[in-house]
Amino acid sequence: MVRFSDIKGIREKESAKDKPEDKAAEKEEIRLSDTQMLGLGESTSAFEVQDLQEVNPEVAAYYEKFVKRAIEISDRAKNNQGISPSPILSDLHHIIKNDLIDPLFEYAMSVKHGYDDSIVHNIEVTFASLKLGKGRGYDTKKLLKLGLAAFFQNLGMCEIPQEILKKKGKLNGKEVKMVRSHPEVSARILSQLGERYKWLQEIVVQVHERSDGSGYPRGLRGPEISEMASIIGLCDTFLAMIKKRPYRDKIMRPDAVRFIIREAKGQFPPGILKVFLNQISLFPINTYVRLNNKSIGRVVSTDRNQPLRPTVELLYDGQGRRLKEKEIVKLSEHPLLHIVETVDEEALS
Repeated sequence: MVRFSDIKGIREKESAKDKPEDKAAEKEEIRLSDTQMLGLGESTSAFEVQDLQEVNPEVAAYYEKFVKRAIEISDRAKNNQGISPSPILSDLHHIIKNDLIDPLFEYAMSVKHGYDDSIVHNIEVTFASLKLGKGRGYDTKKLLKLGLAAFFQNLGMCEIPQEILKKKGKLNGKEVKMVRSHPEVSARILSQLGERYKWLQEIVVQVHERSDGSGYPRGLRGPEISEMASIIGLCDTFLAMIKKRPYRDKIMRPDAVRFIIREAKGQFPPGILKVFLNQISLFPINTYVRLNNKSIGRVVSTDRNQPLRPTVELLYDGQGRRLKEKEIVKLSEHPLLHIVETVDEEALS
C-alpha cells in the first residue's frame, strides 16, 4: 500500500532535474487535454454498469469470497503457515470466464463493509488491476497472472506492526524503511511456492518501482519494470489516494486522477496511464455530485461514450431541500445540465 506523500515527495525531488525524453514513451504522451483523460474512446458497451441496487448476487458472493480468501492468506502468512495460490486462481478463472471483472470492481468500490482497510484495499487493487489488464487486451492466462500478483502484492505487510500502519503522523526514517521492505518480504514469503512461481515473486517485488527510477526497493527504471507490476502499482496508488487513511483525509476521485496525470505521469508507462483513464470512470456508481443548477444527486449509471454525463438520482434541489420523490436525470439527454463537482457523502449527513 502506498502513501500519498511518496508520490508528492518524489515529484518535488524530480522537478529540478532535466532528463532526456524517452522516444518510445513520447509516442504515447499523456496530456490533460487528451480525450482519454475524460475516458473517451472506443467501447464495446455504452453503459458500463447499472445501479448497484440491482447487483448480481453472484458478484456480491464472489466479493465476500475474495475477502475471506485475503483474510485467510494474511493470517497464514502471519503465523508462518504455508499458502496456496490454487484457490485464488480458481476464483480468478471463474470471474474472468464469466465476465465479472467490471461488476466486481464497481461493487468493490461502492459497497459498505466492516473489514480491515488493508484487506479491502487488496481486493480493490486486484479487481482494478484486472480491469486495466482487460483494457490492455490481456488473454485469460495473462489476466490470471495479473490477478494473482495483485492479490499477493501486499502480503509482506503482515510483518509491519499495526502501530506503524495506523500511525496518524509522519513516519520516521526507521518506520519508512520498515514499510518499504514489504515488497521483498512479500517475495520472500512467495518463494515458498518454488520455482514454478518465480515469476510471481518478480512482479510482486516490483510493484513499487517507478519508470523514472524513484521507486523501491531496487530503483528500477522504464523497461526494467514488469508491465504487470506497473499496472498493479498504478491501481495501488490511485486507490490509496481516494480512501481515508489515519494520516490524511481521502482525495476526491477526479482530483486523484488529475494529480496522477499532472504529478505522477513520469512514474508510470504512458500506455498504462491511457488504459487507466479509459477504464476508470471519473464518476462511478454511488458518487455524489453537484450539478450546475446547485442540485445534488447520486450517480446510478455511467455511459462510457459520454463519461462526464452519467445518470443521476437527484436527492436535493438547488436550495438544499431534500426531495421527497425519486427523480432520475440522464445528463446525456439534458445538454444544459452538467456536473460541477463531486460531494463527500459525509457532508450530506
